[in-house]
Parts: sequence; C-alpha cells; structure tokens
Amino acid sequence: MQTTESGTRRFGECALGRGTIFLAVAILPLWPAGDTDRPGLSPCAGADRRSGTITKGPCLLRVYQHRVALMWETDTEGPWGVRYGPPGTRGVYLESFGTRFEPKRRAAPRAVYIHKVWIEDLRPGRVYLYRIVGPTEHSDLHRFQTVPLRADAVTFIVYGDSRSHPDRHRKLVERMIAIKPDFVVHTGDLVDSGKAYEQWDEQFFEPLRGLMENVPIYIAKGNHEGDDGNFERLLIPPGEENDFTFDAGPIHYMCADNISEWVDDERLLRRLVDDAKTSKATWKFVSYHEPSLNFGGHNSDWKRAKALLGFAEARVDFVLTGHSHLYERIRPVAPPRTGGSHVTYITTGGGGASTHDIKPHTCHARTKAVHHFCVFRIKANALRMDVFDIDGRVIDHLVLNKKAGRLSKRYVETAVPMDAVGSHQRRPERKEASKR
Repeated sequence: MQTTESGTRRFGECALGRGTIFLAVAILPLWPAGDTDRPGLSPCAGADRRSGTITKGPCLLRVYQHRVALMWETDTEGPWGVRYGPPGTRGVYLESFGTRFEPKRRAAPRAVYIHKVWIEDLRPGRVYLYRIVGPTEHSDLHRFQTVPLRADAVTFIVYGDSRSHPDRHRKLVERMIAIKPDFVVHTGDLVDSGKAYEQWDEQFFEPLRGLMENVPIYIAKGNHEGDDGNFERLLIPPGEENDFTFDAGPIHYMCADNISEWVDDERLLRRLVDDAKTSKATWKFVSYHEPSLNFGGHNSDWKRAKALLGFAEARVDFVLTGHSHLYERIRPVAPPRTGGSHVTYITTGGGGASTHDIKPHTCHARTKAVHHFCVFRIKANALRMDVFDIDGRVIDHLVLNKKAGRLSKRYVETAVPMDAVGSHQRRPERKEASKR
C-alpha cells in the first residue's frame, strides 16, 4: 500500500478529505512522450487545479528492499503524483495532495505544498523508472533501484557540512555523480540557517540536482538545520524518525541526530550500541554530526569515553561525522582488554563550508583542510576507501580486509590505545557552544 502524509490516493478514486488513504489502482502506459495527463481522473471538490511548478526535488529519502520514500515540493496543491514502474512495463500512478506550508521568508510569504510519499509493494533488486506528474507539467524521467535481498558488494559516498557555498557543493556533487554510488550519507549541516527557508533550495536541493533524484540521500541532522522543523518537514519520511538504520550488501548503517535540543544523549548512544550489537553484518557504520573524537576544528568529543567503549564492544568498524570543516582520519582505536573491534573514526566536514584549521597530532592517520568526499567500495570482506578533493585528487586511500571477522594484523598494529586517545584532546567545547 502506498501512503503519504495527507490527501493521498492511488489513481482512479477521489480523495474524501485530508489524511484519507485509498487503494484504488490504475494500470497505465508508463512513459508516452509528453505524458502529463491522468486519463479518467474525476475532479475532486476543493482541489487546486491551477497550473503549477515543481519547486524542490524530487529527492529520494529512503530506498529499501520493498519500498521507497520520495519527496518533492510544488507551488500548488495539485493534484500531483508520481508514476512509476519497471522499464518496459505498464506502471502505477500514485496521487498526492501536498501538505500546505507558509514558510517565513524575507520576501512576501508564499504557500508551498510539500509531498512525501512511500511507494510500496516493490520487488527487491529491481530498477524502477519514475516521474513526477502535475496539472500542466511533469519532471524528467528518473530511476531508482531497490536493495537486493542478497548482495555482497556496495559503493557509497559519505560527506558533510555542504552549507554556505553552493558552488563548491555543486562541484563536489558533479564528481559524485560520476562515481555512480548506491547511496549517499550526509553527516549534516545542509544549510547555513535551517529557519531561512530559501536556503534549502539554494544550498541543498539545487546543488544536488542530477544525484538526489536517482540515489537516496541519507542524512544525519546538523546543528545548522535548527529546531524549527524545516529539516523534519522536508526530509523525514512519514512514520520515520531522525534516527534510522538500513542494510545494503555486506554493511549495516546507523544514522543519528545527536544535535537537536530534545535529544537524550545517553539514550541515543545506548540505542546505537544496542543496534550495532544485534547486527550480523560484515561491516558496521555509524554517522552523526558532532564527532566523538576530533582534534581539529571544533575539537568535539560527543560522549567520547562511552562512545569509544560502546562502539568497540558492539564491533562497529567506522564512525563518520562532520561539524569540523576538514578531513581527519584517526588511527584505529584499540578495543579494551575485554575485547571488541578496532574502530576507525573519520571527520568528513568538507562539503563546501569554509575549512577549519588542522591541529596535527600523533593520533592522526591522515588529515587535510580541503573540500572533499569519501567513497567506499566494499565487496564481502574487502573494503576500499578513497577520499577525493574538489579537483578530483585522492587525498587519502585505505584498503582493509577481514578474515574471520577481524582486520589484518598490519592495520591493527597502527592502533592507538583507547585510554590514551582522550588524554590527547584539549578541553572540549560545550555542546551548546558547538551549535552556533
């Protein structure tokens, strides 16, 4: 069943009211040239039938085995919808009347309509084509691929802090598109000020064009997104929270919000550690915005002692964060004597915001104050990471292999003791100060 936040129906039935969900289905030819109509659609009382424009998106928010979350914004209520299906087949049309919102703007207020839909009952590992269809216009043709039931390989990108300079962000995105990743993880700070609604288009949606329509963007909320609700309004699918997990091939990934004012840090860390402990994936990744281990930039230490211990005991492999505007890979942190994994901590905050100063340290494996993104290519027990700067140069390269669930002796021998890491950090900043 397909659902949206409000006024949603499958083609062929008239919505009785906001929040009503319908199951009527129409099987239609998917991609006739210039197709913007919806044959047989009966008028619905109160619907806004004016011509309209897609003002944001579409953007893939989640892609799972059997369902996909998609968002877009329009300047009219609709009816709008998404037509989707496998290539060469007849498709389904899912209609959406967006949620009306009047953002606070420097210019005159103008209502927008935010559409967030779940497309469900999909088959794992399949390519689907889709386009957004409106009263008088439609989007280009886009595609997504659902997660296979079984796979041993995955390619993905991690980066963060893309705010403030959309030209830099766009240049990085153009290089990302060429990588053809399965998904992208953003470690937060999408915009300079989340309450400035016009920035969401300028600094996030526009630079991501050509990527976000075809590849899911998984986001760990940053402090600059703010607590006024625009982040959640635009980018959290119905029924989901700011914290979520997903599996892809041999990896398990956890994304978390450790920034919002309402976050209980202790509870959040317990959830992350407990989730990692239950996963049987070959590789385990965690991302949140404010680092637990960071020597340059903000020198952040979110729940450092408990995070280092908990993630090691849960056999996490990588923790990737943002906040500090630089690239910083720490030597693997050794587990306690009771056992666990050697965890690699990376700060990847070079998505476009002005870079921070580096604080060189013996705990560093590699650090550089440049705009960049990280590419992971994983096949079964073999992992390769390449970090590219804005000009396409490789600034860091890492190859890891596991045997019987353990990393190679050569990598483990470079580890820094857990009890020594914290003593090397200067006095950390307060969490409240880090939200500036």
